[in-house]
Amino acid sequence: MSKNGHGAPASASHDCDSRRRGPGRPPEMEECERRERILDAASEVLQQCGYHAASMDKVAQHSAMSKRTLYQMFHSKQDLFHTLINSRLFNVTPDECHYRENPAEELTELLMNLGRIILRPDRISLIRALITESQESADIRQILTSLRAGGKGNVLTSWLDRYVRQNHYVVEGDICIYSNMLFGMTIGDLMLQSLACASESTWIEENMRPRFHHAARIFLAGFRQDCNRSGSPVP
Repeated sequence: MSKNGHGAPASASHDCDSRRRGPGRPPEMEECERRERILDAASEVLQQCGYHAASMDKVAQHSAMSKRTLYQMFHSKQDLFHTLINSRLFNVTPDECHYRENPAEELTELLMNLGRIILRPDRISLIRALITESQESADIRQILTSLRAGGKGNVLTSWLDRYVRQNHYVVEGDICIYSNMLFGMTIGDLMLQSLACASESTWIEENMRPRFHHAARIFLAGFRQDCNRSGSPVP
């Protein structure tokens, strides 16, 4: 594998630090930038060709990378698309939220940050392609199932878990049920609308914030009641 400094432009992974190359040496694309370009190409190939017709050769051509480079970073076609789906749809890390003293405002900001990422037109197009391919491809179904099974660490579940611990609530059952409910009544609802429309929905900040804030307040009020019914607060 070529020698890398771990510097990257803003579009690449945030954990890459910059390092200058020696004088007289040609510029070389950083590993994290190559990775993002390959994932972009894999998404394009999936949407244009479908999973069965997608190949490492086609991804290499779309990314302007050698097939050897692809196999250095991804062991197989399934590994490549597993990484694509996980990084673009499941492993979503929004910006840091503020309003720590106001749970409804903090939750609203978290939902807004998630919406900006998940409801982007390129993400909606990828979801459409996966819905189509999951009916035909056992590989895609297996990838989605394995990622779904490991989805308990999502940011909404993490936020609710912290909220419960800070307020000494008791929750019966799996807290993921509540985070899925919250996602469904906010971002999930908008996602379904976008998937059902021929044209992409427009993300309008001034329209979304009041809607998400209203949903956050309703959800938290019901969540607190449910927690109080579950048992006595932890001392």
